[in-house]
Amino acid sequence: MCEINYDETAYTLIENVFGDYREIVGKASDEIQKIAKKHEIPGTIYKTRNNEFISLSMTKNDFGNKELDQYQRYGEELYKKSKKEISIYILGSPHVKLKVTKEIESTAPITINLSLIEYSSAYDTLRHIQSLVENHEKLDNEDLNALKMIPYMGPPEDKRNLRVECLNLWKKIINKGLIK
Repeated sequence: MCEINYDETAYTLIENVFGDYREIVGKASDEIQKIAKKHEIPGTIYKTRNNEFISLSMTKNDFGNKELDQYQRYGEELYKKSKKEISIYILGSPHVKLKVTKEIESTAPITINLSLIEYSSAYDTLRHIQSLVENHEKLDNEDLNALKMIPYMGPPEDKRNLRVECLNLWKKIINKGLIK
């Protein structure tokens, strides 16, 4: 269930943050996923209906020429496997600085797009309440009100997923009798 929600969130981010509306059919094979590990890219590679690869990763480090070279080599290896355009999308935390001073020089058709995302306390609040439920701690009115507000606090592109997560959490709270 959690992996499905993660993938749905990834699809939503690829569409809403990076404007890529190609139909994703799922994750690429384990063999392809190993390419990300080989290049030390903390991401997941998805496959489109036309067998193109889309990589989605996150970073909290500054992005400079060294990182660009690393992602370029990664994209070139993915291109050798697919022979189709490679899209590499990177989500950066708000404090990441873009320090690239050169352009990609590759014969492979690679797009590398870094987008900084705004921080939202909705995820911290959700994780806190999830940990309370996992530890079988009773929730008070303040916790329940926070749970109710999480979808409104999150970014617009993730409101639906946050609602689903909160509803599933609410069911667990009721079923386990965790209300003070």
